[in-house]
Amino acid sequence: MELLSKLIFVCPLLFMAGVIDGISGGGGLIALPTYIMTGMPMNFAYGCNKMQSGIGTFAALVKYMKSGFVDLKAALISAATAIIGALVSTRIMLTLDDGTIKIIIVVAMCFIITLMLLMNKVKSGQTTKIELNRQNILRCLAVGLVLGLYDGFFGPGGGTIALMLFAIIFKYDVRTGTGNGKVIIVVSNFIALINYIIEGSILYEIAIPATIANVLGSWLGANLAVKNGRKLVKKMMMAVAVILVIQAVTKLA
Repeated sequence: MELLSKLIFVCPLLFMAGVIDGISGGGGLIALPTYIMTGMPMNFAYGCNKMQSGIGTFAALVKYMKSGFVDLKAALISAATAIIGALVSTRIMLTLDDGTIKIIIVVAMCFIITLMLLMNKVKSGQTTKIELNRQNILRCLAVGLVLGLYDGFFGPGGGTIALMLFAIIFKYDVRTGTGNGKVIIVVSNFIALINYIIEGSILYEIAIPATIANVLGSWLGANLAVKNGRKLVKKMMMAVAVILVIQAVTKLA
């Protein structure tokens, strides 16, 4: 596939992935397979995905922060352990072969599907800010570690997992849960991205145009989520669940 053909294929899909990421997270479920379908090696697909995801998610985060849907102190506490998780898991991923990585992808998909099924049974809360007592700080640290490890090992769907964990554990409003998740995803993505840059595992001629398309989509998605509220976020989260199921079945077939 020639470079121009790859960009014509990749950029519209990465814009769509950005819209999904901006609303609820989970755009990586479109982005990562898109890179893989161009024929690039798995490590390069992961590297390109981390670049686009980190910058695109940051664009959406700015909108959530301006709209007051981020509990920044709690999110930053979670981000501290997310850094550790992302560093460890990314270094491990860079040593694995493509076959092992594909097995990890299937396992990660099963994990996120299970979480989504649990989320269906839990009513979202109205909380926009929590008290930072000892119990909540420990919970924030645990959430951050889980998200950092997940983001380094797999990545796609990390924003959706963050939304679910924050909503289930702290009873956050789904928009605040999404905003908090974006803080962590941005941090863990940039930590992972640094490792991929050092290893030379990014094709910039594809990653840069794809990132621009993703940023535009993320900004649009965040605006839609802020304006249309909880119902849109929940609907998009379920759409992500459907994509996950389809991908998991395809991988296992």
